[in-house]
Amino acid sequence: MADPQHTPVLDGFDRTTVALYRAGIGAASVALLALATQQVASHLGVEISGWIPRSLVLIATALAVVDLHLYDKRVRWVIHAAAWTGASLSLVGAGLQQTAGHWVSHAGLGFLFVSLSALALKERFCFRIPGLRAVPLLLALSLIPLLGGWPVPAALLLGGAGLIYGVLAVAKVRMPLHFDIGNKDAYQI
Repeated sequence: MADPQHTPVLDGFDRTTVALYRAGIGAASVALLALATQQVASHLGVEISGWIPRSLVLIATALAVVDLHLYDKRVRWVIHAAAWTGASLSLVGAGLQQTAGHWVSHAGLGFLFVSLSALALKERFCFRIPGLRAVPLLLALSLIPLLGGWPVPAALLLGGAGLIYGVLAVAKVRMPLHFDIGNKDAYQI
């Protein structure tokens, strides 16, 4: 987490994990926009398999969460636990029959959205990006039309969150690497 008063010495592992975290933020933008695009295509009668954008959401979330630099171990644990729960439910839901699989996989997507929401809230301490605080609301609300089979509202909500994440990804690329690490002595093990 950023600590402008402290400039740590970064080793290769630090630089790699910061780069991967930032890649996860960028991938989350692409994944949310892909999920929104899939919803628009569905509305237009073009069937695109939903597992591709959902897999992208899972991969992007995992990439960002595994490389997360956050001082408080309890908050870090909650973000990781939500991501793992989301990944597990997504995989289990893919193997279940129609109705049960539908609900379980959407629950998994919801938990992945919890992790992405937490990352957006974490980043609001570093950036004044318009709409960043709205990401949790956009993602939570998107689950209603996703479950209800209403692709246009789902696409609008997911697209909004994806665009905000895209702005965040660009801002992260412009920021010095050491801002993501902060003071290494402040991390709880």
